[in-house]
Amino acid sequence: MIQMSKLALRKHFLYKRESITDSEKISLSSKLDKNLQLQKEFMAATNIASFRSFRKEPLLIKLKDKSYFYPKIDGLNLTFHSDKNGFETTKYGIEEPKDKNNLAINEIDIFLVPLISFNKDLYRIGFGGGYYDRTLTKLLNNESRPKFFGISYDFQFTKCKFESKIDVRLDKVITDKKVYVGKI
Repeated sequence: MIQMSKLALRKHFLYKRESITDSEKISLSSKLDKNLQLQKEFMAATNIASFRSFRKEPLLIKLKDKSYFYPKIDGLNLTFHSDKNGFETTKYGIEEPKDKNNLAINEIDIFLVPLISFNKDLYRIGFGGGYYDRTLTKLLNNESRPKFFGISYDFQFTKCKFESKIDVRLDKVITDKKVYVGKI
C-alpha cells in the first residue's frame, strides 16, 4: 500500500472533485442518494446528521419522513441543528443552520459525513480541521452508537494509507457506484 501525506491527497482529490461539472455533480449525487436510501440503517433512522454541499460535495435529497440536522462549528467540535430557521453563510463559505438549539449527538441515528478522499480501511480525509473526528470520537464507546456513513463520489477512493490514531473509522462509505463496508 502506498503511503502519502494527507495534505497531498487532500489537494489532489479536492482538485478532482472541483473539476466535475454541475450536471455531473447532479447525476452522481442522484446515484449516490439511491445507494444511501437502500441501506437498512438509513431506512430505520429517524434523526440524520447531514451536511450542505460545499465545494462540489454531493447533493443529498431530504426525505419527508426523516429529521435532518446540520453541523455548526462550536469551538473545536460540531453541534447539529435543525434547518427550520434556514441557513447563514460563514466567512469560509460554509452554510450553517441559523437555529440556536442543537440536538444531542447521542440522539442522532446516522451521521452522513462529507469527505475529500477515503481508503479501503474506511478512513477519510476532510478539510483538516478535525471537527468530525473530535465529534465522532465522543460516540465511539457508546453501546448503541450512531452509524458513521461517509458520503463520496467513487472517484475519491484512494489506495493510499494515510490514517493516524486520531482518525475515526467510518462504518460505510456510500458512493455513486457502490457501498464500501469494512475492509475492501
